[in-house]
Formats: sequence, C-alpha cells, structure tokens
Amino acid sequence: MNERQPLDRGAIVARAVAFADERGTDALSMRKVAAELGYEVMSLYNHVANKDEMLSLMVDAVAAEVPAPSLDDDPIVAVRTFAIDTRAALVRHPWAASLWSRHLPGPARIQHMEYLLAALAATDMTPADAHLAFHAVTNHVIGYTLQEQAMAYMIPADGDPNDLARSFLAGLSADDLPHTVTHIQQHLDGDTARSFDLVLDLILDGLTSH
Repeated sequence: MNERQPLDRGAIVARAVAFADERGTDALSMRKVAAELGYEVMSLYNHVANKDEMLSLMVDAVAAEVPAPSLDDDPIVAVRTFAIDTRAALVRHPWAASLWSRHLPGPARIQHMEYLLAALAATDMTPADAHLAFHAVTNHVIGYTLQEQAMAYMIPADGDPNDLARSFLAGLSADDLPHTVTHIQQHLDGDTARSFDLVLDLILDGLTSH
C-alpha cells in the first residue's frame, strides 16, 4: 500500500484542481478531495475552511500558472502575450473562468494584476487610459473564454461542433437574414478561428492610438 503524502494546503489545492479539471466544480466536495488524498474530511478543515475557500485557492493556483510578462519587451507586446497566456491557463482549467470574478483575488491573482498593470503603465497611455485598458483586456480574456465554453456546452460530448451550427443555419432564411446567415457560414468555414487575437489587437491598437 502506497504511503500517504503529507497533507498541506498545497496538496489539497493541487488535488482539487485535478478533480475539477476532470469532473467540474459542481461535483467537487471537501469529502471527495479528502478521499482522493487518503484522509478523512475533517483533516482537510485544518488547512482549508470550506469549499468556497478551496475554490478561491484553486483560482489563485490557475493565476500562478501564467508567466510574468517580460518588461524588457515592448510593453504592448508584453500585455498581448500576458493576455494570451492567461487565456491558455483558463482553457486548461475550464471551470476557472466562471470563478475568476466571483472570488476576491488571492496572492497569485494580486501579483497577476500587478504584472498587467505594470506592463500597461510602461506604455504611453495616460493613467486613466491604462486603468480602462486593464479592464478591457481582462474582460476580453474572461468574456471570450466564457462564451467559447458556453458554445461547447451545447454540443454533445460525442457530437460534431459544426452540426449545431448547421442545424441552426437550416432554420434561417438567407433572404430575411442575409448577414446572420453569412456570419454563421463563416463559423462553419473556419474564418473566425483567430477572433480572440484579432479583438485583442483591436483593443490594444485602439487604446494606444487614443
């Protein structure tokens, strides 16, 4: 029989993150995480107060995965890279985007904020525009990820993502809704695959030319 690993907050959070990656946060519980670690649930409460605190710690762990931007680079390049890396972390942990704004930032997320704010402060933006840029970039990262996940949720696990779009398209009239039909057809043709990067660049270009 394998010896149990010593129990600490880091081990609990790591196991909870792995559990949520596989089964989502709805299925997550203190008891289940304790069982996977080989402990009784009461042992976890010596390190984590409750499920809500565990979820907050899990989001913080995701933020800690995002590399710090290099301020030796052009500041806008640093912001762009940081946004893309943040989105990548949220894609790796599909449950995290929905919790990002529902929990106060922990140490890693506070540092995450500081990195982005420092990169924006190094641009030619005014402090007021840098403040707005922080929210514009963050909202794009979180909002885009949530929308993408919502679309994926509507698709059966063994289904073709394009089947949903084709089914929706079949019920639309090209005569009455020509622009909407063209838009959905562009999704089917794969023309919008880089829309995250495109909109991010539009945001950054607009802010720097303001």
